[in-house]
This record gives sequence, C-alpha cells and structure tokens, in this order.
Amino acid sequence: MIADDLATFLVRREPIFHNPEVIWDEASFDAEIASDFREIGASGSCYERQAIKDVVLGRLAGTHEDSLADDFRMDDVEVIPLSHTIIQVRYTLLTDARVTRRSTLYRRNSDTGYWQAVFHQGTVVAD
Repeated sequence: MIADDLATFLVRREPIFHNPEVIWDEASFDAEIASDFREIGASGSCYERQAIKDVVLGRLAGTHEDSLADDFRMDDVEVIPLSHTIIQVRYTLLTDARVTRRSTLYRRNSDTGYWQAVFHQGTVVAD
C-alpha cells in the first residue's frame, strides 16, 4: 500500500507527456524522465528517451502536431506498488479522437528520492 499523497502526486502527473504543469521545458523533462526511459507507443512502436523528448519539446514549441486536446478524461485509475522503488499508474484515457489504456512506471531515484517515469505504454482500445 502507498500513501494517498504519493498516489495523488503520481496520478496528477498523467498523462505525463501532455501535461505542461509537469514538463514545460528541457530541464523539466530531464528532471521528470529517467535517463533509461523507454516507451511502447499506441502504435506498438518502441521509443527511446531521446525520441520522446524530441516530440514533447516539439509540442511545447508548437512544431509538433500531435498534442492532446484539453478535453480529455481519465477513468479506471489504479496506482499499484510493484516494489519499494517502482509504482505503476494505470488508467484509461478518453479523448474525442480515441480511447487508450495507459501505464506509466515510476521509479524512485536512489540519489534524489524523486519519482521519475521510467516506462510508459499506451494501447488503443478497439471500437
């Protein structure tokens, strides 16, 4: 079991790559996203940290078209401790364009004690 304030803190970060209150520039991306981060995108493609960083910073600069509209909803949110240093946040993200099931793994940084995203996966829900 994890403390309610930690669960709330992690859930409020989601969807992490579309949340300008969490990531607003390169320095905040570097603080929030672990150096060994990986993603499996909704397309099924695998991405390393730098590719995700380029997309996120492109959204912020207005040079990347793929951005989440303000009108989204998160349902079925679960916060699951997998170990003392790994917590999974799972949820369904509903937008006008599609529904995806998402999972982010957060790992507590052993040097700073800060929780960083280390893995993310999004899967499109079939109609």
